[in-house]
Amino acid sequence: MTKKLTLAITCGALLVAAPAALSYTSSYGDNLRAASYINGDAGKNADVDPNSSCYRPDQYDMQAFSSAASGNPGDKNVHNDACFLDGAGNKVGKNIGATFQSSGTGYISACPDPDGAGPAIRILRDLNGDGRNDSCYQSSYQEKGIAGDFEYHARVNNTGMAGSQYVKWGMDRDADGRIDGYNADSIKVDWSATGTSGGSFYSIW
Repeated sequence: MTKKLTLAITCGALLVAAPAALSYTSSYGDNLRAASYINGDAGKNADVDPNSSCYRPDQYDMQAFSSAASGNPGDKNVHNDACFLDGAGNKVGKNIGATFQSSGTGYISACPDPDGAGPAIRILRDLNGDGRNDSCYQSSYQEKGIAGDFEYHARVNNTGMAGSQYVKWGMDRDADGRIDGYNADSIKVDWSATGTSGGSFYSIW
């Protein structure tokens, strides 16, 4: 019998090293392309390409703050989806293990379990101890028999700190909540009260 393990760790000081049980291996090696994109959320993000996907990633969004009362993931949250592609353009990488890592303004407001009641896990962390979750580790891609399968998913949110949020996504084989340094891609969200200020996307990674 498999048992679902869901961990939420919000104090970076408690994180020293990921237990060996959380370290995953894969037969794919490192010859995969990471593709991270902003999902337009069925038209709710008007300035995001409605065809944004792993194959045609829109990686920049100007977004208004969520109301504090809306909680998490927030009524103006931004969907960040991602996948690993092989040389033929297939979505692959089951059990590779990958992390969304946020910097700048905003925070990660949702880090869903990839397969619900299955054996995969997710860990939401505050790596720098500032009270905002900035790391979402998932041991595998979503596999629930619904739309969004074979992709990794997170949401980011902001309730009043104007500025740019950068979210990098990529392999995290040792499950420590930090990207290993290769096979990575990133998005940028400019947050403001009106959702109409900011600059074009550029990567700082």
